[in-house]
Amino acid sequence: MRTSVFQRSLLLSVLHFGLLFPGGMVSAQTALADSLRARLRTEGRTTTRVDLLIGLAVQVKDDSTSDRLLDESQTLAAELGYVQGLAYGPGIAARRFLREKNYPQALAAYKECIAKMDSLRMPQGYNSALSSIRMVYNSTGEQEERRVFYEQALQRYARMGLRLNVGVCHHGLGGYYLITNQYALSVEHYLKAREIYLELEPGSASNETKVVGQAYLQWGNLDRAEELLQMAVKAFEHEKNNYEAGATMIGLGDVELQRGDTLKARMYFRNALSLITADEQGFRGVVLTRIIQTSIWTGELDSARVQLDRLNAQHASEPLPFSSTNGECEVDYCNYLYWSRVGDGPAAQRYLENALQEAFRSANLVMVLKYRKELAKLYRSHGDAVEAAEHALAYMHLNDSLQAVSDRGSIAAYEGVVQERESALEIERQKASLQQEQRRLRQQRIISFSIAGGLLLLVALAFSVYRGKKRSDELLLNILPEEVASELKAKGHADAKHFDQATILFTDFKGFTEASEKLSPQELVEELNTCFKAFDHIITARGIEKIKTIGDAYMCAGGLPDPKTSSPAAVVHAALEMQAFMTGRKAERDAQNKPAFEMRVGIHTGPVVAGIVGVKKFQYDIWGDTVNTASRMESSGEVGLVNISEATYGHVQTEQGLLFTPRGKVQAKGKGVMEMYFVAVRKPPMEPFPT
Repeated sequence: MRTSVFQRSLLLSVLHFGLLFPGGMVSAQTALADSLRARLRTEGRTTTRVDLLIGLAVQVKDDSTSDRLLDESQTLAAELGYVQGLAYGPGIAARRFLREKNYPQALAAYKECIAKMDSLRMPQGYNSALSSIRMVYNSTGEQEERRVFYEQALQRYARMGLRLNVGVCHHGLGGYYLITNQYALSVEHYLKAREIYLELEPGSASNETKVVGQAYLQWGNLDRAEELLQMAVKAFEHEKNNYEAGATMIGLGDVELQRGDTLKARMYFRNALSLITADEQGFRGVVLTRIIQTSIWTGELDSARVQLDRLNAQHASEPLPFSSTNGECEVDYCNYLYWSRVGDGPAAQRYLENALQEAFRSANLVMVLKYRKELAKLYRSHGDAVEAAEHALAYMHLNDSLQAVSDRGSIAAYEGVVQERESALEIERQKASLQQEQRRLRQQRIISFSIAGGLLLLVALAFSVYRGKKRSDELLLNILPEEVASELKAKGHADAKHFDQATILFTDFKGFTEASEKLSPQELVEELNTCFKAFDHIITARGIEKIKTIGDAYMCAGGLPDPKTSSPAAVVHAALEMQAFMTGRKAERDAQNKPAFEMRVGIHTGPVVAGIVGVKKFQYDIWGDTVNTASRMESSGEVGLVNISEATYGHVQTEQGLLFTPRGKVQAKGKGVMEMYFVAVRKPPMEPFPT
């Protein structure tokens, strides 16, 4: 069976390079390899044979066999003048350069391959040269170059209309933002890639589900991380891809580690190890070090010693296979943890310094941060203040550089865009349905012009009434909660209600008056609108009700009108996302030399009364001492931080992923002294997965 040029190029873009690079996705696809071999036995010297040779090359495990197949494919492609097949030539060379760690040559060859495929408008999927080039940037630590490359490529492919390539670029950018701790942007790009893969390359969508879950894990949103990682495991199991199912279970283990359930984490790690077969070991080293670390943390030192001796022996004879960014430094880190626990300080220090040097050699910035921080603590415990300060300063400088533009927005903003697009598509479907009905009516004019005309008018009037009603409902829901709007339409009024517990959030911009003097009225309103729109998306994603804006202040409430829609923890997380957005927004404005706002946020939990006031310009509002206290939490807070009351702290103190700083008794205007706490995101301790 012959295939079109487009089908062949699409097939190869999906299959190519999957097995040929260290740390790449590997899946046991024996059935596909056998099918390709069978077709090669009967296929003559045709362009289809070139495609089959390349397709088989990415399935075999042996590099020499793969090289032979690829060389044969290029010889035949040259003989036939098959330009699509020859376009892969530079990419084949790049894989050899990468294997030899000749990164400059690998980078140049990849770019040449991508340019050739671009000139032929060939789609490039997840395992193409366009995707694999990120491995060179990872290996050399050139993350900023990676960002620039994929941003430029994204614009180019958007203009060319190559959506699959656009998806690959979003994946590449998602990895960049994950490595630089910009989690909201990372999730946004990974979700965009997943949306495209679901449509064009479903086999790669499972991986995007996994990496979105990993990004949420590093962001500290453990519930969302677990949900997506479980979804990815099921997808991989359905695809009979045990390797990726096992790799994803490592993430589920890390979720449990951060929740403090070490035993459940170890269960996931052991399940992962059982799924990684002897010839598919890209994550084996990662799992083994995780299992040893859990044994040490649970105090099972004898078991950890046995496992560690075995790991050291294996590693001494032949370096363990590790995924691309997790590094062999973790073997030394396991030794450090063990010797620290048994009290051998010199041995622990030696292993930790070795781990740091290995992290430097592999350009693994996240590991460097992790080990710098540990060394600072270690030297401080030994009384060596000079060395401790040196490592602490190095840690802070590197961390600041990674966090400089961190979390510039909330993923809720992107999810809001997706919802808006889905709503727009639904409207278009309704219009298309109406147009189809109108065409049918016009055909009936052959039978009865008058009846058809009457029906057409009736349909138009019905649509007009429907559209007007829909518009009025949308406007009503835009100013009132859905439950209150429904009650108002049904009864003509809505009763005020008492809520035993609601969590009220207030924000206020510092320096608003000064900034307003430097901005035109239009610029001032546009900047306020940008910030408040972002806040709207954040609270909507967490089921929180917006109450109102008062000048430059923003007020919202969780737990009403339906107490089940949002919890005190959801309001706290929303506040942290708002502050993250404002930090990123200030970085953008400062870079443009424009005035920027900074913000205080305060939260309090308690009883309120809620209802509608007035008969013109309906306003859903809340009253009570809880509202006043929440306002005092804001005014008693500090710029860039989230200040919560003792009442709110009582509801969220056990929430995973949050870090609390007691402030003691603080004077609050009109309230006397009150216990207050600053709350922040607890940064996850684990290193990221390959991106």
